Amino acid sequence: YKVTLTQAERNQLTELTRCGKSPTSKFIYARALLLCDAGEFGDPWRVSDVAAALGVTSRTVEHLKQRFVEEGLDAALARKSQRKPREAT
Repeated sequence: YKVTLTQAERNQLTELTRCGKSPTSKFIYARALLLCDAGEFGDPWRVSDVAAALGVTSRTVEHLKQRFVEEGLDAALARKSQRKPREAT
């Protein structure tokens, strides 16, 4: 999956990473998308380098890229809901 951000999307993600008020997961996802951007405004990193820099797995970055390409920016930034409900203790 190839992430190509528009200038408006880059600005939105940059703002999310600079304001300091977004949840940690949203910050990491925004940063990862910025680092993976292969559009005219970006300089893409390899998935393994992005994962190492942000302290996540390469699989997390790949899933994030897939969600961005298939569902858009808002879906990529939101935490994915679990398929199976948690068991009650």
